[in-house]
Amino acid sequence: MALDGEAEAADHGLFWRVLGQGPRKALALHCNLGHSGAFRGIAEALGDVLTLEAPDMPGHGRSVAYREEVPTGQWMLDAILDQITEPVDVIGHSYGGLLGLRLALLRPDLVRSLSLYEPVTMLGAQAEAPEAVAENHAHMERVIALYEAGDSEGAVRLFVEEWGDGRPWAALPEATRAQFAGLMSFVVASQLDVLHDVGDIMPRLGQIEVPVVVMDGALSPAIMKPACDYVAAQVQNGRRATVAGAGHMGAITHAADVAVEVRRTVETNGLKI
Repeated sequence: MALDGEAEAADHGLFWRVLGQGPRKALALHCNLGHSGAFRGIAEALGDVLTLEAPDMPGHGRSVAYREEVPTGQWMLDAILDQITEPVDVIGHSYGGLLGLRLALLRPDLVRSLSLYEPVTMLGAQAEAPEAVAENHAHMERVIALYEAGDSEGAVRLFVEEWGDGRPWAALPEATRAQFAGLMSFVVASQLDVLHDVGDIMPRLGQIEVPVVVMDGALSPAIMKPACDYVAAQVQNGRRATVAGAGHMGAITHAADVAVEVRRTVETNGLKI
């Protein structure tokens, strides 16, 4: 059974949740519009192996509001490096997966393995699927244009229709729709990482030596397969996995299947408990 605890990171205003009771420490990084509690399913499946420390990103969950003048990636990395002081296994979903890659490049001494579910490394698909990359850029330009025009609800609706769990926008509770609209400043700011690679990740993936699994969902947007293929091929010790029946939210909806791949990665190359 997972242990669900709480702690506050004072310097950066992030809420941290502790999940699981395993002997190895892990860092879990959620997707945009998500929160740390989304990792409960994975933590329950891996409770014999891992204890997850999971922050809520700024503006998400129980963390402080996001300040638009601060780069999202830098805020998160600074907070992580204040909290994590020993090597961890990193689990990242979507934007959290992208941040996991940045962390592995910035502080390879702190990362033992990377388990990434659809890291939004869209630029990695450029060679294999340039049309999909262009389509994704155009889609996000429409999202950003709506946000900058003051229509946060229209922006997040367009975003969720592509990257949500498949439920129609109208089917979401009103409170959830309002909450998501309030998070659009962070989503838009995070596109500096996603669309422009401000962390300079793509050219440096070959520097990552630790075991890496890159997962996608069989029902996810088409761009995710070539994007995930690219990351797995570029890192030194990467492999690919596809979760049957899952979409972009597969880390939540198919947590048990994702946990199987995380366990396999943690136990790779002599890391078995």
